[in-house]
Amino acid sequence: MTPSEPRLYRPYAVLAFGSTLLLGTPVGLRMLAAHYAGASAVGVPWVALHAHTQVIGFFGTLILGIAPHLFARFTGRTLRSTPYWVGAALLALALVLRAAGTATVVALPFVFASALEAVVFVAFIGRVWRALDPPPLARTRRHLVTASVWLALAPLAELALRLTAFMQEAPAPSLGALRELHLLALFGGVTGWVLGVLLRAGPMFVAGWAPSSKLAAALPWLLGAGAVLAAGGEQAHGVLARLGDSIVLTAASGVLATAFRPVKNALPIVGRTGGERRIFMLAATCLLAATAGAGINLAAALLGTGIAHLPDAVRHLFAVGTLGGVVTAMSFRLMPVLEARPLPWPWAPRVALIALAASVITRTLEVFGPLEIRGLGKLVTLSGMFAWVAFACVALSLAGLVLRSPRPVALPR
Repeated sequence: MTPSEPRLYRPYAVLAFGSTLLLGTPVGLRMLAAHYAGASAVGVPWVALHAHTQVIGFFGTLILGIAPHLFARFTGRTLRSTPYWVGAALLALALVLRAAGTATVVALPFVFASALEAVVFVAFIGRVWRALDPPPLARTRRHLVTASVWLALAPLAELALRLTAFMQEAPAPSLGALRELHLLALFGGVTGWVLGVLLRAGPMFVAGWAPSSKLAAALPWLLGAGAVLAAGGEQAHGVLARLGDSIVLTAASGVLATAFRPVKNALPIVGRTGGERRIFMLAATCLLAATAGAGINLAAALLGTGIAHLPDAVRHLFAVGTLGGVVTAMSFRLMPVLEARPLPWPWAPRVALIALAASVITRTLEVFGPLEIRGLGKLVTLSGMFAWVAFACVALSLAGLVLRSPRPVALPR
């Protein structure tokens, strides 16, 4: 790593964290207030905007930004400056169009927004395929290309739905249909990317990271099957949806459970430190808890019953606690390496850890809603604010690294 490496990730990281801090998480907080604090109801378009901003606008955009830097380290090739910021500009325009369409209840902006996102993510599939061509990276290439296809499928399918509705002057796609697309992108795309990267780069958090090769080979198929089942059963809220959740979370937990074994010649991308490792361990704990919750949901669905709010709590425990936690930990480790400077505020990872833990704990309290515990709703509502604080710590650290005068230091690869 040299200080001269182009920072291709910057516009994507700024857009991703700006999207979640200014739009995605505040809308989610407003939704929680409507459910648990007596605030007025949130319109369906805003609910759809929240999900899309968090899955595509936050996770998906971050993946696009960090990918070239990971590819350079996986292959040993020099990262060259390119007009890679164009993709971020198109995604930013798409986000503005979505927000405008949501606020004005006009259909055409959604058509253009979906088209722009589809172009960016489809082009990204080719970039992943071309970048990971060395034979030793065959499995990583397969994992990440498959995950990228799932990410591209969401805006492509939405474009088809939006365009058909617009041409026929029909109502906009239902919230259920859009939620199905978001689940495909979350379980197949984001989860596939996070696990695909961790299979190779896990030593940045865990010494001797060595997941099962058989499970690693089956992972794209398991995630794909789980994503399809979860999305297909979403509107019925039945056994299929719960089975899909359980398959995805069990597969992810399996990667974690088989990874803690001694191994020679592990690949540490960057040195391990306590702060980021603790955030990663929190993410792992959330994954195990979510997997257990998914199993309970599946058992209840098979018995023809259900536990109020538990399916929602499980998915948020996974999305915020596990995926959000891994992204936060990776950000705190990789940003100093990419900027060739230490974090400007060493306390930021600690605050992010506490805020993430508080967020998942308070959000999971919603399963006790039927007990009608006084003040419980307000605690659940606070979970959105805690998540906002955690992501704000990363954004603040990024701003400090970018805006401060450069003082390169030697950091481990």
